[in-house]
Amino acid sequence: MAGSSKTTRKEGNVPADHECPLNLLPRDIWVRIATKVASNSIHDLFNMQASCKVFLDAASSEAVYQHVTMRVIPLVSFLFYLDRPERRFIDRCVEAGNADAILRQGLTEYFWIARRGIGMELLSRAWTEGCVEAGYLYAMLLLCDHGKEEEMQMGVEMLESVRTSGDVESCREFFADIFWERWVDERPSNPGDAVACRSTTCTTRGTMACVNDVSCVSCVHCLADYEVRVFLELFRF
Repeated sequence: MAGSSKTTRKEGNVPADHECPLNLLPRDIWVRIATKVASNSIHDLFNMQASCKVFLDAASSEAVYQHVTMRVIPLVSFLFYLDRPERRFIDRCVEAGNADAILRQGLTEYFWIARRGIGMELLSRAWTEGCVEAGYLYAMLLLCDHGKEEEMQMGVEMLESVRTSGDVESCREFFADIFWERWVDERPSNPGDAVACRSTTCTTRGTMACVNDVSCVSCVHCLADYEVRVFLELFRF
């Protein structure tokens, strides 16, 4: 018919040939892509959000904040973002229960801002969210700076949980890289020898300072004492 439009129209009078091709992919795929983008660069995520409405919607999803990894983001960045958009992004990740972000915020609070109580709360939360490194660090700090016998025992139990999962070595490497940067203003107290093992019949009690191979050590409290010594050696100041 003369004068009629050749453009097929969809519901809502949106021309089919103007449909955004990005909408052809399911939203959850774009969310996964946005999560990978954010895991490599916060700035790239911001650029993605500014690109179009489809990307803005996907990159602003709660799932992105919850699952993005922080491994490639330098820890020192957490100290200097302050009121910049990056800081708000990290805070959003913490609110979403992102274990990586909670761990790094806990590190910042404990070692740089010196708010130890808040730092310990964040590390405990990250541990409950499944972050093994947070559990290791929380256990070490309890063993170094515990005020009560129950805290020391909790530290031993948490460390043993990390040990049985086979993650102690990777935790050491993770924190060795962090504390090598020498950005921390606080360091744990040295509790001295045999802080965990109090047994008068344990044959390895008090010997961990001169032991290099713990494969024959069966006392979990002595193993905790050994790990405290290794942990404190990570601090180079």
